[in-house]
Amino acid sequence: MKWWSCVPAVVLVAAAACSPPAVPGTRSSGAPQLPAHIRIGAKEGNRVTIRKVPFEEYVQATALSEFAPPAGDAATVERMLEVQAIIARTYALAQLGRHGADGFDLCSTTHCQLYDPSRLQTSRWAAQSKDAVQQTAGRVLWYDGAAASAVFHADCGGRTSRADDVWGGVGRPYLTSILDDGPAERAHSAWKYEATRTAVLRALNADPRTRVGVRLEGLQVMERDGAGRIERIALHGASERIVRGEEVREVLSAAFGARSIRSTRFDVAPLGQTFVFEGRGFGHGVGLCQAGALARIRAGQKLSTILQTYFPGTKIVTLRRPAR
Repeated sequence: MKWWSCVPAVVLVAAAACSPPAVPGTRSSGAPQLPAHIRIGAKEGNRVTIRKVPFEEYVQATALSEFAPPAGDAATVERMLEVQAIIARTYALAQLGRHGADGFDLCSTTHCQLYDPSRLQTSRWAAQSKDAVQQTAGRVLWYDGAAASAVFHADCGGRTSRADDVWGGVGRPYLTSILDDGPAERAHSAWKYEATRTAVLRALNADPRTRVGVRLEGLQVMERDGAGRIERIALHGASERIVRGEEVREVLSAAFGARSIRSTRFDVAPLGQTFVFEGRGFGHGVGLCQAGALARIRAGQKLSTILQTYFPGTKIVTLRRPAR
């Protein structure tokens, strides 16, 4: 996953409350207004269909696509959808025109944000998502005169990571490593996945970044970041490679499914002709931790407190919306 990619969320839900505007935004002086529409490129078969969508309708559909619990307390879900609406709106504004060369602004996959407009009709939470967008109307995360890079993931496993530790390149001061404790301390999950040596070799060889040739002898963690996520991992085989942990996760998840190697916060050990992966969390671990945010909502934390916990140094501003 590149710098801005996100992972679809799978989160369990339970209880909290919502009614008046949850985040008292600060009107930004000189800030741009939100666009009236956004162009979304959605792949349909072998072609890409471009749809011009009202901006706030996009925010609603994306919030539902990225957070859609199978069950839960309606008030809690709506509060979490308010968080997700601010994130979706901020992300879209910051990344507007990302696919400009292709003739549209954003795609409909996790390369940008998940966008499934059918959920506006089919989701049991459609009414809550509409209210969440209205309650947070115009509100975005702001940093140094621009919309923040509001990346997010399902579960940080107890600590988030710096963006530059996960993806390399230049980081952001607000995309740092935080201990997700307090109300979120028990919100994080562990996982385990096993795959045969042959299957792992086939998966690694399917991508030029991790190709090791005709045999695989082992995987060795070389370096971890401060949150315990793998920064560098050695692939011992016919060819020797040292690659980023996030690249290995991408490659193995592409082969085995998103719920296989759920994060780079893992240990790996051989067991006969099998590799056993054991880890914590789900997703890249940068920015908003949805599992932690949900726990904080249940504990009664304000949305502004939650967002500034995961994006320290940012502020919430209310941008002007275009006249209808």
